[in-house]
Amino acid sequence: MTDQLHEEVRQMLSAYLDGELTQADSQKVRVHLSRCEECRRTHEELARLQEMTRSLEFAQPPEARMKELEKSLSVQAPRRLGWFFILAGIAAWLIYGAGTWVRHWRPPTVEELIASAVVIGFVMLFASVVIERLRQLPHDKYRRIEK
Repeated sequence: MTDQLHEEVRQMLSAYLDGELTQADSQKVRVHLSRCEECRRTHEELARLQEMTRSLEFAQPPEARMKELEKSLSVQAPRRLGWFFILAGIAAWLIYGAGTWVRHWRPPTVEELIASAVVIGFVMLFASVVIERLRQLPHDKYRRIEK
């Protein structure tokens, strides 16, 4: 038995216990375990450790504490702030555009038309997604599901 094979099998023991090896690798490990006492002891220790961790029970926090935690981690405040900035940006852009148009009326350049078309396209796309989501909200069968 070579040291290289010995080390290779030792590295595969955890995957062997988890059933993650190919059939050929599993057979290689089984054959090696039948011949190597040291690897067999390591395998047995890992198997006991795996069994002990499977049998551990974790304490579940009370439901009220979970709801409180969910509320404290809520994304509602950042989401509202995001909506505020989006709407404020659109409003500022419209006010700036209207002010510029009133003060310096001239036909827009090609670059201004392209930039305006892109911005208007994004705004319309965003608005259509929001409107569609709001239309589907009353029919969303998952919105009232709690843990």
